[in-house]
Amino acid sequence: MPAVLLGLALAACAGPDLGKANFPRTTVPVEPGAGGQGRAPTGPITDPAVATEALRLVDPCALVEADVLRELGQADEPRPSGWDRCATRIRDAGGKTARISLQLGDPVANARDATAAIAGLPLVEREQDDGTCFASAVTSRDPNLGISAQVTYEGGDPCRAGRTVLDKVIATLGDQPPRRSPEPGSLLGVDPCAVLDAGVMSAVGVSEKHQASGLHGCSWRDTGPAVLLDLRLGVPPRGGDGKEPVDLGGGVTGYRERGVAGLGKCTITWQHRPAGDDLGELVAVDYSWPGAEVDDVDPCGKARTLVDAVRAALPRA
Repeated sequence: MPAVLLGLALAACAGPDLGKANFPRTTVPVEPGAGGQGRAPTGPITDPAVATEALRLVDPCALVEADVLRELGQADEPRPSGWDRCATRIRDAGGKTARISLQLGDPVANARDATAAIAGLPLVEREQDDGTCFASAVTSRDPNLGISAQVTYEGGDPCRAGRTVLDKVIATLGDQPPRRSPEPGSLLGVDPCAVLDAGVMSAVGVSEKHQASGLHGCSWRDTGPAVLLDLRLGVPPRGGDGKEPVDLGGGVTGYRERGVAGLGKCTITWQHRPAGDDLGELVAVDYSWPGAEVDDVDPCGKARTLVDAVRAALPRA
């Protein structure tokens, strides 16, 4: 995401209080364009309300509550999945059901295919034959990240519903963003790309070139070996199914998963802190060098070097 100080990992703490900030919305004139609100913007995306550091603290379930989506119908209680995703179900006035899943910081591989705008942001849509539409408002370029609504709406127009969801979500983010306050020691507000510095990457032979792979993930890669750091909320790891316990020191046990021959891959996962409801804040460090022999590159040795650097840089309660 230890050569990097905690202040870098939590750089947002030194800046404006995003939890109290309201951001003015940017809009574009309405013109013909693929069911959106005008042509797709092609310039830089500078709206602070949808910046990655701002979205990292947003509660996605508060964005799909009944009051926000009442235009679509009667909504069920939202169901969270990790820090950046939430799902709900809506019954419209005609009794049809729409299932909606919202993800913040979603990697948008086809961001260049945007043909319209939504609330001033590039809009990308993809509809499937089963009545499902994937609608994404692009919030960042290089890397391409966005706010995505996956809508399944049999008998209805899923893409139109997806655009409505995105419009309401972006309006809420610009007006009264529902931001969470991280508990002491939490990983919620950590920028994963600020956790490992160039010196650590050089020690394991990996390029310092990196990019975010979501709100809570970062990858370092160029040619040759690559590293992925993932911070997430989930079920604490356990042994079995190829996962071996490894003592990380300080009473912390991680679980190591080796790659098969020819993959040069090793992943070490551990719980950083408990999070309640049988969940934990988890950290996963993955080192890989596709095509390399495991014995030649010692992927688990390099992963362990990275783990030690990550643990030293992460916040503590």
